Amino acid sequence: MALYAINQKFQAAPRPRPDRPPSDRMIQVAEMFGIGLDESYEVTLYEDLTLDVRPADVVFVTGPSGSGKSVLVERLERAIRDGRPDGGHVVNLTGVRVPDDRPVIDLMSGPLEGALRLLSAAGLADAFLLLRRARELSDGQRYRLRLALALDTLLASRSPGAPGLRLLVADEFCSTLDRLCARAVAYRVRRLADTHGLTVVAASAHDDLVADLAPDVLIVKQAGDRVEVHYADAARGEAQP
Repeated sequence: MALYAINQKFQAAPRPRPDRPPSDRMIQVAEMFGIGLDESYEVTLYEDLTLDVRPADVVFVTGPSGSGKSVLVERLERAIRDGRPDGGHVVNLTGVRVPDDRPVIDLMSGPLEGALRLLSAAGLADAFLLLRRARELSDGQRYRLRLALALDTLLASRSPGAPGLRLLVADEFCSTLDRLCARAVAYRVRRLADTHGLTVVAASAHDDLVADLAPDVLIVKQAGDRVEVHYADAARGEAQP
């Protein structure tokens, strides 16, 4: 078991600094909505949220846009990193860069069969796409290629006999894809996670991915500080403090 406590507050209307007085427009907006600029307003997104996340878990965060999903993904990634002094390998999808001038199939490592399997898992099974350069792909295809490269990096990082953590972090998971494709990719990512023991932390406002991703930990973030946490194994939730 690995328990992570998440807390996040921020100042919604910070007190103006003496060297930076409020602008005329700030004053007008404050008067319009009855906000005192000489006061400090603190907003709580998460307060003592305890999550039981274990190696090889799939965690999915969903909820309305602007509710704080990205903040939770960032804090959970940091907490998992900090809790693994022995290392591990973490790939955040936002940090994956795609070389524009090389054919898609040449960007993957390892044997051709494994490369094709990962590209197919990411929804890139069309032979003509595999022969194109990355710059010739659509935005949705480039997203799927980044996902394939992230998975490729994680699977290639395993050392023989070393079961170290391998974590995929994917905010806005499949958000730009058409929904049928998004569900297919979610299903395949779940299968890869099960097969290779990958830990996945993903987030999207689209809750239609829940059935196919089948998360071990489902977090539903509502407006304000309301959060629902559901575990596939109900006993895990009951065992928490």
